[in-house]
Formats: sequence, structure tokens, C-alpha cells
Amino acid sequence: MTLSQPRRAVGTTAAALLALALVAGCADEAPTNEEQPSATEEVSAGPAPTQDEAAATTGEDAATTTAPPDTAAGTAGDQEEATADAAATTQEPTAAGPTTVASGDEGFEVEIPDDWEDALDLVDPGELAEGEETGIVLAVKDTQQADDFFTNVVITREEYISNLTSAVEQTAEDLAGEDGEYELLEPAEVDGNRAPGYVLTRDVDGTDVRQTQRWVSHDGTLYVVTLSAVEGQDEEAGELLDAMLASWTWTD
Repeated sequence: MTLSQPRRAVGTTAAALLALALVAGCADEAPTNEEQPSATEEVSAGPAPTQDEAAATTGEDAATTTAPPDTAAGTAGDQEEATADAAATTQEPTAAGPTTVASGDEGFEVEIPDDWEDALDLVDPGELAEGEETGIVLAVKDTQQADDFFTNVVITREEYISNLTSAVEQTAEDLAGEDGEYELLEPAEVDGNRAPGYVLTRDVDGTDVRQTQRWVSHDGTLYVVTLSAVEGQDEEAGELLDAMLASWTWTD
């Protein structure tokens, strides 16, 4: 599993992430087949039993293993009672709910789906935010790939920007370049804060990736939220990002 490094857009005042691009999956090693014992065992040779001996043995075994009628009826009743008890105590499985993930700087927490996971341990330590410095404070990803790409969300802590809207527009234009396209989004509500953003398509190691960014300013700190998903998965991923932003809670 590999991670592309965040890149800062030239000419912008805040980090415009290429984000965590988990384009190579973790290959599970094939299990090693352990030697299994033979299903048959060698039996030492001996004289074959006579018909009379065999019949006598069969009769003894039948007498030993045949339960009296009363005992057999009792056993059947016990089995029915145990089955009824098991059915009465069986509960419907409960669906797993979202998981709460806290940012590395303890500034906020968000909820992610149960089939997503924390990916902060996959980030280069040099890209993490330390103390009051800028850097990545949260990274989460899907556990299933789409077109060899894990849909993911990366959030960085950046220096405060006074004119957030114009900075977002300038960054979107710079990242798209002359040949790229971008779309400005209506601001989203993030726990009482206004978060403008945009959507653009970028090439990540030969894969067309749709990226959505939301910029959230809070108490003198800027957080840049970047969702990355392959084209075709971006609509579902966009809904997931909306739910994540709606669950955002400040904890500082």
C-alpha cells in the first residue's frame, strides 16, 4: 500500500492537497497448506473372524448401543426442549454503526462508516502536524478498492486565512490549470462554521480521481478537508463526505 505525498499549490497561501492516494492495495499472502493427517490408519493384520464370532459381536454391540424405548423418548424430548430454548434466546444481529475518529491535534472528531478505517498510520510522519505546526491531522479510507483506488478523506491543519472564499477560488483555479476543470461549491455547515469548497478532476498515478475540498476556519486555525474518489464513485463518496461534515464536532 503506497501513499502519494501532499503537494502545495504554487502561488496559493494554503495547502492544496493531492491527498492520500492509496492506489496500491495490500496483497494478502496466500495461506500455506498445512500437512493433514491421513484419513486412514494402518491396521495390523490378523485372522479374520468366523461368521459365528462376527454375529456374536454384532449382537453384543447392538445390545450395548440400543437404548430402551423410555430412554429414547426422553432423549428426543430433551432435544426438542433445547431447540426451543435456543430459538427463544436467539437475537437478531444488530447492524454496525458509524465509528468516531478524533483528529491528531484533538481539535475535532468526525464519524466514519463502519466499513471505513483510520489511515493516519499510513501517513509519512514528516507530513503529520506536530504541536502548532501545519500538517495532516486526520486520514481515513474505505477498506474496499474501486479501480485499484481506496476512496479516502484527508484533513490538514493550515495557517489562518482571513479571506477564505477568494483563497478557495484561487486555489481551485491554480490546481485545475489551463486544461483542467473545477466547480465551486456552495458553502457547507460544519458545526457552526461556514466551509466553502470546490470539486476538480486530477490524474493520480494514471487514475482519474475526483477530489472535493472543503476549507473550514475555526478559532484562528484553518482545516482543509480533501475527499478523493475515482470517477464513478464520486457521487456516493460525496454523500459520505456530507455526512462526515454533518457529524463534525469541535473538541478543543
